[in-house]
Amino acid sequence: MPIRFYFDVENGRETIRDHEGVDAADLTEALAEARSVIREMADEVCAHDLGGGWTLVVRDATGIVVARLPISWSAASDA
Repeated sequence: MPIRFYFDVENGRETIRDHEGVDAADLTEALAEARSVIREMADEVCAHDLGGGWTLVVRDATGIVVARLPISWSAASDA
């Protein structure tokens, strides 16, 4: 049975909440999806905030934070 995970984006000053989420078989699959999201958004996020510090926060369906992944240009180039 799939588990719902949410990918919030934060930088210490603001948090952009994911209210839709994604279904994944387990945390490993959710983290793979999270890395894909980072590759898609890293250039845009980093270009608008040169100070950096953005993080993709992965929450499970109960709201517990299960992972934190930095968003950086190097993540985008690993695609």
